[in-house]
Amino acid sequence: MMGKDVLVGNRLERVDADTKLTGRCRFLADLRFDGLLHARQARSTQIHARLVALDCERARHLPGIRAVVSAVDVPGENRIGVIIDDQPLFAADRVRYLGEPLAIVAADTEAAATAAVAVIEESARFEPLPALLSIEDSRNAAPDAIHASGPVASSHIAVRGDIEQGFAEADIVVEAEFGTGAQEHYYLEPQGCVVVPEGDGGVTVYGSMQCPFYVQKAVARVIGTTYGKVRVIQTPTGGAFGGKEDIPNELCARTALLALATDRPVRLLLERREDITSTSKRHPFRTGGRLGATGDGRLTAMAITHDADSGAYATLSPPVIFRAAIQGVGPYDIPTSRVEARGWYTNNVPSGAFRGFGSPQATFVHERLIDLMASKLKMDPVELRRINMVREGGRIATGQVLTESVGALETLERCAAAAESTTDDRRPTPADIALKPELGDDPARWMVATGFSSMIYGNCLGQAGWHMDGAGASLQIHADGSVTCSTGLTEMGQGSQTVITQMVAEALGVDPATVKLPPIDTALVPDSGPTVASRNVVMSGKAILNGAKQLLDRLRPLAAEMMAAPEDVLIFSGGEVRRPDRDGSALPFAELAEMAWRRNINLAAEGWWHVPELNFDPQTGVGDAYFAYSFATQAARVAVDGLTGQSHVLKVWAAHDVGRAVNPAGVEGQVEGGVVQGAGWALGERLVRSGGRVLSDNLSTYELPRSIDAPEIETIIVESPHSLGPYGAKSLGEPVIIPIAAAIANGVSLAIADAVNGIPINSEHTLLHLER
Repeated sequence: MMGKDVLVGNRLERVDADTKLTGRCRFLADLRFDGLLHARQARSTQIHARLVALDCERARHLPGIRAVVSAVDVPGENRIGVIIDDQPLFAADRVRYLGEPLAIVAADTEAAATAAVAVIEESARFEPLPALLSIEDSRNAAPDAIHASGPVASSHIAVRGDIEQGFAEADIVVEAEFGTGAQEHYYLEPQGCVVVPEGDGGVTVYGSMQCPFYVQKAVARVIGTTYGKVRVIQTPTGGAFGGKEDIPNELCARTALLALATDRPVRLLLERREDITSTSKRHPFRTGGRLGATGDGRLTAMAITHDADSGAYATLSPPVIFRAAIQGVGPYDIPTSRVEARGWYTNNVPSGAFRGFGSPQATFVHERLIDLMASKLKMDPVELRRINMVREGGRIATGQVLTESVGALETLERCAAAAESTTDDRRPTPADIALKPELGDDPARWMVATGFSSMIYGNCLGQAGWHMDGAGASLQIHADGSVTCSTGLTEMGQGSQTVITQMVAEALGVDPATVKLPPIDTALVPDSGPTVASRNVVMSGKAILNGAKQLLDRLRPLAAEMMAAPEDVLIFSGGEVRRPDRDGSALPFAELAEMAWRRNINLAAEGWWHVPELNFDPQTGVGDAYFAYSFATQAARVAVDGLTGQSHVLKVWAAHDVGRAVNPAGVEGQVEGGVVQGAGWALGERLVRSGGRVLSDNLSTYELPRSIDAPEIETIIVESPHSLGPYGAKSLGEPVIIPIAAAIANGVSLAIADAVNGIPINSEHTLLHLER
């Protein structure tokens, strides 16, 4: 059988395909180092308590133990907060959630490390403090019960017009409370890293991660060195969905301390149960909403208050709360609105980044409000959306005027046309029975309907993260015409490497087969910020175009000389330089590259692009929060079993304004994955907690959607190019998950003729609705 290339140290080696790989994290298990040690973390057994004593000395003398590190051993800063500096790397005098790390151990074997961890955890002495396990607990406790800064980890607002005037102009007002649950990322391989000490006091970090530059900064801060002495290389990452944005900062920093203490490579791999119980989740939201409208369906006012459980530390709550506020009104041009979003400290495991960054929760609320209003008005929900959908030149929740690339209405029209749904007949149709034959066995048992949901999504990091919203690309044309392109944003299963290869080939006019993308390495490219907010294609693409222009500006005069042609008529395409004014006249790109090399022309370029400065005032919630927006409408055909209460998604139509589809097949893949992940959150993924402990810590208790649960999905690509996007492209990876939960809840609500305002939607709750 053929082998494969794997990283061994800092080089690639060939490994036979039949070689058995050990370790729970398949990709990190490919890394082999002489003298590799194994790490395990000692954790708090208390939810909220003062840490009175911790004795690591006995553990240090156990057989096979090479190092034990706790808060007192950190040479740099014992801090790890990624945005708000509220989180210690190791608990020093207080623990704020069950499982908070106290120390980390390096040992010859995992068994020895596990034994040492048990000794450390047994030595810990605590003075218990009240455990605040809900937003209500936090709201009602003393302001400094968890943090001296107060009970709110983050808050943001978005304001437009006079909200009281807007409600005064309404003929009808609907009001409701909503709830959305937590969600586990369940990426393919658990969290893990390997850290190798270097002779200069620095380290090289290999890890399954989203944000190598976050890790670089975190590790440097903890070990007390400069960024340049921390090299971070991303290993193949099988999905992350936000869960590998900031958690690797902690793991890599702790492991780096062990590597320096032992002067040996150290590997830390979390067991799946440990990963689930100790790492971040999607924020659970509790929300109150009001919507006002005139009798003919013109929306006049929307007021929303989001309260989110941030857990013990803020982590990524600020951008989650920011998006929930800014996008809280949806893709509608409503004259007056006010959205307030707050993240509350509790003693739960910290919440963090999850695909959509607060947008799925916010969309669930505004789209349920739209359907509730449509029911009150006795109006088709699609028509109500059509009347109020933002158009080019219209305004959104912050008062921002959208001047281009506003495909919201087209996504609605095309999705509605494809779904061709009526909301009055709730019995299975022949098309429904074709999708799920058992509906035909007893049609009277089933209730069927189609729910719609529309969304808006700000591209890249927005005003809150503008200071790090730049990205680089290093381009090198070799003498044989092949190209190496290094970018700073990661591939984690979303297909970005394919799209980046396409864009490099298109920008330089070369064959995609000649383009090579090395592993992401902080030593090769400038800090390009985090791989989040679906910014990879937009940011890397613009940096590539910038670098390619520099190279073509150097090559074009030489090509003109070699072809005896004016520069402005030359076309670089398909691995050739052609002049259209002479049929058949072409110069192979490889020949041009070789001649450029012989002429000592610089064939390397550093491309760079950053988001334009944004005019948004976070104090007033008014202004331009993002430079561009993606739009989508999804429709879900659902069937509810009247006997069991179970809901099934039969088919989904997903219309997405992507700006320009650089890779249509990739668009379809993203849509299909996002829809299934969002449907799981809406219907089955219930994270069960009790006493601060996550109980649903495996696949038998946490119900992920299976392949047989996946509905038929029809992707509808809407192209409304944005002038600042590479080839007009906009963000896609996160928008695909955002509307589906609301579409399913709207469909179930129509099917059972009762309002479903919380997710996950389980059978017991649906039966209670049916019994009303």
